[in-house]
Amino acid sequence: MKRDVEGAPVHIGDRVTVVPDSTDGTISPGFLGRTGTVVALVYDDPIQQYPTDPLIQVRVDGLGDDLFFLDELVSDRVRPRERVRSPRTRSQRLQ
Repeated sequence: MKRDVEGAPVHIGDRVTVVPDSTDGTISPGFLGRTGTVVALVYDDPIQQYPTDPLIQVRVDGLGDDLFFLDELVSDRVRPRERVRSPRTRSQRLQ
C-alpha cells in the first residue's frame, strides 16, 4: 500500500535508518546503517500482518528500494516489539 494505514508502526514519508548489522545476513549490505524514506507498506499475509506487522518498503537515495521487517529499522516512531515472531527468510521479502 502506498498510503498510510491506521495502526501501522510507520507512516509513508517517515525517515528510517536500517540497522547497522544483520546477524542472519538477509539485509543487502549496501543498506546497512543507511537512512531512507518509507514509500510503501506490504501485507503479503494480511490476516496475520494487518495492520501492525507489514514489510516496510524503504527508498534509500543512490541505492533504490528494499523491503524490511520492523525490527530491522530504527526511527523515533519505530519501537521494539515485545512479542516474538518466527524468523522470516529473504524469500518472504520478495513475495
